[in-house]
Amino acid sequence: MTAKKPATATGFDAEVDSARKRLESALNEETGFDDLAALQALAPILEEKISSRRLAFTLGDEDDDETQIIVLHVQTDEELGFIFAEDGEYVFESNLEAYFDDFVDDDPERFVERLYETLRADLPKYEVENKS
Repeated sequence: MTAKKPATATGFDAEVDSARKRLESALNEETGFDDLAALQALAPILEEKISSRRLAFTLGDEDDDETQIIVLHVQTDEELGFIFAEDGEYVFESNLEAYFDDFVDDDPERFVERLYETLRADLPKYEVENKS
């Protein structure tokens, strides 16, 4: 009979454990998640991964003092949505629900990948229906 090896945290469990640690750290008042610093760190990743003549990403403040990154369609000068960070997570919320789905992710690289895919898939429809 062979002895079972202790299970190592890989794959799914490792990702859940990592997300849990980030969330616990974000909720800790002493070492809490710095929303502004998180967005400032995210901005260059956005610019690198989603380099486009169609889109601009600008750091802005909303009325309720929540810092955010605005996703701006350059040709129409319309805000397609905004990105904010909260409790260890990155959130994309669209102003145009008919075109772009909202989503949340706790990993900045994965968040940018999802945003890339969302914009790549849905921007053509937006542009066709909003010609100037």
